[in-house]
Amino acid sequence: MRHYSAIWVLTVLAICTIVPHSASAACKCWKNNEGVRECGNAVPPEFAQQGHETVSNQGLTREEQGAAKTMEELKAEREAAAEARKAAALAKEQAAYDRVLLDTFSTEDDPMMTRDGKVKQLESQITLTRSHIDKLQANLDRMMERAAEVERNGETPKDELLSGIASVRGQISDNEKFIANQKAEQARITARFDADIARFRELKGAR
Repeated sequence: MRHYSAIWVLTVLAICTIVPHSASAACKCWKNNEGVRECGNAVPPEFAQQGHETVSNQGLTREEQGAAKTMEELKAEREAAAEARKAAALAKEQAAYDRVLLDTFSTEDDPMMTRDGKVKQLESQITLTRSHIDKLQANLDRMMERAAEVERNGETPKDELLSGIASVRGQISDNEKFIANQKAEQARITARFDADIARFRELKGAR
């Protein structure tokens, strides 16, 4: 092995001496299509995408240049870098949110009370809206009865009455949508605070 290494160094020295280049320059060594190592002052274009070594005039390897990466490898690297940046951003965001939790609440009961207060406030709005719907429904029933009575008399209800019925129906529908939205908000608040409570418990337990 030592004999082979000595021959290799002598070969490189001979090539680097023959190949015209400056005194401070170094040879480039690569493998050809048959796997045979070749050296020169520049890597041939057909082997430029392969790996090569930069060898000094003393036969010492200064630098190793790996083979050029494929498009798939470059794409994988870009995707991995993007994922790493995303993970770092999420970790930073979580750390900031954790600080807010610890600065806002002193005990586990604090977020529970805040959650219950918000849910109760929305429930009050729902109750009030339901009461308003009941009044609208009673008004609608009266107008519907008047319209039915007119029709029983063989007449056509006036446009004013019909538009009033349509208007009240629209108000009832809008209020029902409002209640549905408030209930959805209650669910979101409960889920968010339950997650905050679990995270707060975890952070406190880690201390």
